[in-house]
Amino acid sequence: MSLFGKLCSGGEKAGKMPCPPCQQKETEKHPEREDMLVKKKDFLKKKIDHELLIAKKNSIRNRRVALQALRRKKCHEKHIKYIDCALKAMRDILNEMNDLIKDITEEHDPTLDMSDTLHTSGSLGVEFDEDELLAELERLVTNLDPSVFEKDNTEDKVPFFNVLSTASPSQPAKTDEDEIEDDLEYLRRWAN
Repeated sequence: MSLFGKLCSGGEKAGKMPCPPCQQKETEKHPEREDMLVKKKDFLKKKIDHELLIAKKNSIRNRRVALQALRRKKCHEKHIKYIDCALKAMRDILNEMNDLIKDITEEHDPTLDMSDTLHTSGSLGVEFDEDELLAELERLVTNLDPSVFEKDNTEDKVPFFNVLSTASPSQPAKTDEDEIEDDLEYLRRWAN
């Protein structure tokens, strides 16, 4: 695993561990990871200062040691750039996640309010006048055809609604053809 991968993931063991099931746990670890990266950056700055000191001391006597110290210094500077990029990315991601969570919660609340209003009868915009309903019922009673009350040996059916079959192992469910024949029989009796 590269050094950058180790810095961002928390070490070699972290790469082998399965992802946690909840994203909230990851956001809780964010400050810890950010602190760890800041500490590594501070440590690398101290190492850069140390390598620079070694390069200065050995610049005249031992040029090979001085060049090696400068190479290590450049490598540490490169890693600091990686850490800065990682910190910036982590902060940007956290800000985006917070904005997303904020947007989701803002969108979620109106949907709850909307579902509440749909389930209440007063919010449908229809108000019923009891006197008007009673007058309509009286008109229905006066215009009622007496043949509606005559009982037939057949059961009452509503032709436009499909009723779910209540098939049991002793009585198999009706097929579409059986239902059509029953509907035709009902219509013949109704016409007579």
